[in-house]
Amino acid sequence: MRLWLRILLFVCGVIIGGASVGALLLVRLGVAPYDVLNSGIAKQSGLNIGITSWIVGAASILGAWALGRRPRPFSVAAVGGFGAMIYLMLKTFDEPVSLLSRSLILGLALIALWGAITLLLLARLGAGPAEELMLAIVERGVHLRHARWGIEAVLFTAGFALGGQVGVGTVILVLATGPVLAWALPPLEGWLHEPLHIEAPPVI
Repeated sequence: MRLWLRILLFVCGVIIGGASVGALLLVRLGVAPYDVLNSGIAKQSGLNIGITSWIVGAASILGAWALGRRPRPFSVAAVGGFGAMIYLMLKTFDEPVSLLSRSLILGLALIALWGAITLLLLARLGAGPAEELMLAIVERGVHLRHARWGIEAVLFTAGFALGGQVGVGTVILVLATGPVLAWALPPLEGWLHEPLHIEAPPVI
């Protein structure tokens, strides 16, 4: 894949992903496990959620590095880009009032977030922190679904224990993100002729 197309996929993934996380925070029906942990740490420490997202992001990237996946500049850029988009969303839009509108936004934000993760993985320039850690685990021979479920479960449990934001959206993301990525990535890899080699045989 040409470099300009990789960069385009990466930029689109960061913009869409950050906006979708901001939307999930606005509707207050449950955020991704990564942000459950961020909000839990922010609640307990008094730090801004943007700062806690950088801390958790750095820890995830270091964890991936410890497993043999070296950090890339674009991975660091993804952390900053996501934070900027979340900040912009929260400053620009008010929280929706009706349950119907919140539910509709929740559904759209979930689809957008899965699409953004897929774009970042296909760009192969460096995904988000959780995705880098997931790929590091997959490269060790763990199936994509199991790797994603494991990461989401740990983030969810730690965030919940710290009092982070939890809702129906969180449960959907924990249960569905792994299967959605495993379903969506193979045909897109074939179309782009860019295999990611992440369909390792399950060992757990």
